[in-house]
Amino acid sequence: MAGDVDSLSARLHGSLIRPGDPPYDEARALYNAMVDKRPALIACCADVEDVVAAVDFGRTKGLDIAVRCGGHNGPGLGSVDDGLVIDLSGLKGTVVDPDTRTATIGGGCLVVEVDAATHEHGLATPAGIISTTGAAGLILGKRF
Repeated sequence: MAGDVDSLSARLHGSLIRPGDPPYDEARALYNAMVDKRPALIACCADVEDVVAAVDFGRTKGLDIAVRCGGHNGPGLGSVDDGLVIDLSGLKGTVVDPDTRTATIGGGCLVVEVDAATHEHGLATPAGIISTTGAAGLILGKRF
């Protein structure tokens, strides 16, 4: 599978982190330090194409996949042992349409970032109490 992993790494605009890489321990850390999972790979996605490549790789290789938005989930659902973590923290950006009172957010946005963008238009997002929570994970709140 090493050649396949190298192929995935070459496809990504972001980075692919493996056990033993210098940023591995920091990249796998979750908000709840009592959860200590060790993924085989962490795909740090820079764009939608990276997410597609990572999902396709995990599916075709039969890997368990976890998607991390902010890493705040209490039981640690944003990570997985021996599988693939798709890290969305690089997918930032919030676009607010004050006329329709809606916001479109990137998968890596934190609640604090969404709040800041919506407050500029006199709007609020009634979600969460910890500002560093991943907004997408909190809003979707599902395990797939």
